[in-house]
Amino acid sequence: MNLSKHKWHFPVILSVTMNAMKYYLNIFFAVLFVIPVYGQVQTQEELSGKSAYIKGMEAFENEEYESARQLLLEAKRNLPSATGIDYALADTYLQLNDLPNAAIYGKRAVDSEPDNKWFRLKLIRIYRTAGQNEATLRELNTLLDYHPGDFDALYMLADTYKDYGEFVKSNQTLNDILKLRGADPSVLLMKFRNFEALAIPDSAIAQLEKIREADPDNLEMLNLLGEYYVNTGRTEKATETLNDALTRNARDPQSLINLAGIYLDEQKWDSAGTLLTNFISDPLLEAEDKMNIARFLYSRIQNDPQNIQLRVETERVLDSFTETESDYGPAFTLAGQYYVQTTQSEKALENLERANELLPQDEIAWRQRLQLLMSLEKFQETVEIGKKAAESVPEDAFIQFFVGSAYMLLDQNDQAEQWLSNAVRAPARRPFKSVIYSTLGDTRANIGKHEESDEAYELALRYDPENDNAMNNYAYNLSVRGENLERAKELALKAIEVNPENAAYLDTVGWVYFKLEDYDRAQRFIKASIDTGESSAEVFEHMGDVYEKLGDLDKAQDWWEKALEEDSSRTHLQEKIN
Repeated sequence: MNLSKHKWHFPVILSVTMNAMKYYLNIFFAVLFVIPVYGQVQTQEELSGKSAYIKGMEAFENEEYESARQLLLEAKRNLPSATGIDYALADTYLQLNDLPNAAIYGKRAVDSEPDNKWFRLKLIRIYRTAGQNEATLRELNTLLDYHPGDFDALYMLADTYKDYGEFVKSNQTLNDILKLRGADPSVLLMKFRNFEALAIPDSAIAQLEKIREADPDNLEMLNLLGEYYVNTGRTEKATETLNDALTRNARDPQSLINLAGIYLDEQKWDSAGTLLTNFISDPLLEAEDKMNIARFLYSRIQNDPQNIQLRVETERVLDSFTETESDYGPAFTLAGQYYVQTTQSEKALENLERANELLPQDEIAWRQRLQLLMSLEKFQETVEIGKKAAESVPEDAFIQFFVGSAYMLLDQNDQAEQWLSNAVRAPARRPFKSVIYSTLGDTRANIGKHEESDEAYELALRYDPENDNAMNNYAYNLSVRGENLERAKELALKAIEVNPENAAYLDTVGWVYFKLEDYDRAQRFIKASIDTGESSAEVFEHMGDVYEKLGDLDKAQDWWEKALEEDSSRTHLQEKIN
């Protein structure tokens, strides 16, 4: 069970007390140095030492640790018998991560005042940070000899045992603390973690139940206990615990999520949906809390996308969310993402449009909307919406890319080149940068800028050497031009290694072999493309061209006729047929 997400707010007594002690030491030494003993004259060294110490402590409090170190060393030279300076130097070296020197001065402070609890705790912390386990435990036990039953020392000893994997010894020490202080939640929590590490779930749960008795209104603890009951198969106890949490605060999002999770695991779809819809519809709750609920259901449907009942309840919650929080942009973005993934295009576009209105700087909603428009082949609308998006999010590589791609598919390649050129200059991860360069290469090829096109393809492959689409398109353009055919063959063959069933890729390999006058191989690869059942009219034409070269004009004519039937705009085929 992963408990890292639980953040406990029990007071950390040790750090608070040590901070108070640091303040106490500052005041103590300031008073000691400023007010001389009656009738005693301070020497120049003492005055210089006092000044250096005060400045050093000021530098320490300002986290100027190197300056503090220099000033405190100066103070130590002038006031060699001032034990508190050793303590301050140990703390300073610890902050500088100079553990050997920290240990030296910490040991000096302890040797000067063996019964000083705070001096020894500082030395213990230094040893523990340095990983000196035996020294840490020795000093802790020595501290307990001077201060039997001291909470700070016992707690640190238990914590040290825990860090060293001595969970049984840690719990024995914690039991000593509990005898002295009673049911302290922070102590019981450490015992819980120890029992969890020892894989003794019943004892772990027992500690949580004791915390529950000591602090019954602690919702974090109740949720943790509920989750632990779920993970140990005690669903009824989990449900009872979470209902107890909701009795104490009916609007606690985490308790609702955990209880709904139990209902979903038990396939009680209506119960889960009703529980969460009622929460989402509550006008007194913050929109951010409702967002956590919506994200929870969204993640569940992503893990189980074919579950119709879960989809129904998810849609109820999302629709209720957007209705009750009609001015909360993230609700519409999330709803839009959901409807995109469930292929409900109209509802997705409706929600994403509202998200764009409410949060024009939300690039995610713009990207989702543009990508959906592209998938629906609404290229002109993609351009219009994309331009609005670029005004609100001016340097987004995805937005620039979608607009450029839409222009290319509208056969407006000059505008496409402009937008795609902007896209490659915008920040993007390497694989997506490769996609942009590949598309830019396609666009430049369309307008006859062959040298620039080749450069774009090479950059695409530099950013992502496995970009099979770039390999194929680059190879095909080289083959059409009849240039650098060996490079074209290398790229085309590598592309079908990555995607061996792709009809277009198989045709490209065949066409490269055609240009290399290896007609037998050309015929075999183009036939493999046709056999996939996904070939285009262009592939049929290529097969006719191959049979022409092989001297079988009847088969050539048959394939050209098939190509013309598939695409009547290829009027040039009539000449070949005639």
